[in-house]
Amino acid sequence: MKIELSQRELEILDLLSQGFVKKQIAKQLDIGYSTVDTHVGHIYEKLQVKNAPAAVGKAFRMGIFPKDKQ
Repeated sequence: MKIELSQRELEILDLLSQGFVKKQIAKQLDIGYSTVDTHVGHIYEKLQVKNAPAAVGKAFRMGIFPKDKQ
């Protein structure tokens, strides 16, 4: 199964993997909290998970992160 995340979703997933919360991600990327929340929802939906740790774990197992992040 091929899962494709947008560049922004990958960026947000990377920040989630570093322990950032949505409010911190919004500030880091200079975007609104609701925008981050929407992207995170899309990430969870595409990966079929319910939370950030599950999303990060599944992304690593599936090789979604770039090789330099593994």
